[in-house]
Amino acid sequence: MQSYFGEDTVNLYSTSLRKVALLVGAGAVAAAGLTGMSAGQPAQASEKGVWDKVAECESGGDWQINTGNGYYGGLQFSKQTWNGFGGSGTADQHSKQEQIRIAQKVLKEQGPGAWPVCSEKAGLTKSNGAADDGGGKKDDGGKKDDGDSGKVGLGGNVTVGG
Repeated sequence: MQSYFGEDTVNLYSTSLRKVALLVGAGAVAAAGLTGMSAGQPAQASEKGVWDKVAECESGGDWQINTGNGYYGGLQFSKQTWNGFGGSGTADQHSKQEQIRIAQKVLKEQGPGAWPVCSEKAGLTKSNGAADDGGGKKDDGGKKDDGDSGKVGLGGNVTVGG
């Protein structure tokens, strides 16, 4: 005797299971994205501020770099720009926080285009650059500020405020 449902019931059932598995998998990927987790990246990598990201691109993240190319420090200031915005000497002679303080002045006047390639890669904007004081990082010449502004939030956007 032939079954009323026959082979179609099994196919419908297995298709439904595949759809559920795909939805569950997609949900897990979405949840990982919301928490800042991604394959191959530790969670703490998402805590880098936008200026750390610009410096990583400009100088490999070395805030005291002086390669002799006419640009200094983590954000690769020319001596003219550094001095023009209130810095003394060259940027590589100063802390990460001081470099960021001067960078915020440059950003306010010139915009992200002052770092044309790296600002785009880092997602630098006037608002997130102004909010990120670089506090709390150990690579600032020994000074530490426990502020949390500039940490990356959901979707890779830098939080503004606190």
